[in-house]
Amino acid sequence: MVGALLYLPDPGSRSLASRVVAGRSLLVRALVAALRGGAAVIGVPATLKEAGVDRAVSHLPALAQAIRWLEPGRALDEPFSNGLCLLLPAAVLLETRSVQLLLASPAPPRGACLAASAASGAPLLVAPASLVAALWKSLGAGDPVGRELARYVEDCRPELRDGAALFEPIRSETDRRRAEERLFRMLGTSLDGWVDEQLNRRCSRWLTRLLVRTSATPNQVSLASLAVGSGAIWACWQATPESAAWTVVLYALASIIDHSDGEVARLTFQESTFGAHLDWSIDTLIHTALVLGIGVTAGGRLGLTVGILGAIGVLLSAIMARHLPQEPGVGATVGGVLRNLGNRDFFYLLLVAFAVFRWLAPPLLAGLAVLIAAGSQLYWIGCVARITAARRTATG
Repeated sequence: MVGALLYLPDPGSRSLASRVVAGRSLLVRALVAALRGGAAVIGVPATLKEAGVDRAVSHLPALAQAIRWLEPGRALDEPFSNGLCLLLPAAVLLETRSVQLLLASPAPPRGACLAASAASGAPLLVAPASLVAALWKSLGAGDPVGRELARYVEDCRPELRDGAALFEPIRSETDRRRAEERLFRMLGTSLDGWVDEQLNRRCSRWLTRLLVRTSATPNQVSLASLAVGSGAIWACWQATPESAAWTVVLYALASIIDHSDGEVARLTFQESTFGAHLDWSIDTLIHTALVLGIGVTAGGRLGLTVGILGAIGVLLSAIMARHLPQEPGVGATVGGVLRNLGNRDFFYLLLVAFAVFRWLAPPLLAGLAVLIAAGSQLYWIGCVARITAARRTATG
């Protein structure tokens, strides 16, 4: 069982640890990084137990169970005295991946240190039991130990290990603001397309900045996306030239809100399986209904039939795309190409074409509906073929 101890690098770290970065304090962020990085028990000086910490931790049951509040004078016990122990600065912004990489393999007797932190004065260190014992009184009392740890790294030269890109000790309000800006810039996923990067993410970050300061949950943000997306569906149904234009505008707004729900979840550690399913269900419902609406606007029995086929194709495509193997992006593999074809870029293009055709050339709407129906059918069939090929390779 891996144990972790949060420590204060310097006297100013006590107040900085309670400072909020993108909706959560630095202390809570360090605790979550330790837990998700592999620490089963996390010791925290009781002097850091300030207002707001208990409230944030109460929403994370696994973290609440892992924390041990250390009172001054407490005797050294397991798991902090049993072998190597992770020492983590309380006022630092880092990625969980760094902790995972640091703990991925057994450290030598002298310990291991995150390379990016070695010269920072606030090392992220897998420390031997002898060092923990020597500093235990200060660690338990919440006294600064940054100098001692920096001296240990310099003199004893623990093994240096590379980690993720983000490791920023916070020593001032300027550091805090810079770290927060960097955290917001890092928001995004590997599935983001060009429109996501140029429009949706740029706008959603501003919305997310506001939402993380409130009690809004990611699922509530998802439902707000559904409400706006429902407006786009209504505007698309038997659309006039004006309402077709509103379809594009409302869909864009729903997409921005949809991006924000995931950003809020990641920044505030409220990710959940239910939330992921809700987000996917809302996206699929909106896309399916919009495709059906395009067919209805095209008019006649043919338009309705093609709209239904397109909606079924979009639904099947959404289902099959979830099961595509994880592969690199465009130009690398068939699976990568399929994943990139499934982003929002093409859907934005289709909606813009819908608005333009409804305004300038209504007879072309039937052709657009046919194109969507054919393309969606080919897409999910391609996904099935790729999934089948991947399974054959895995079992062969």
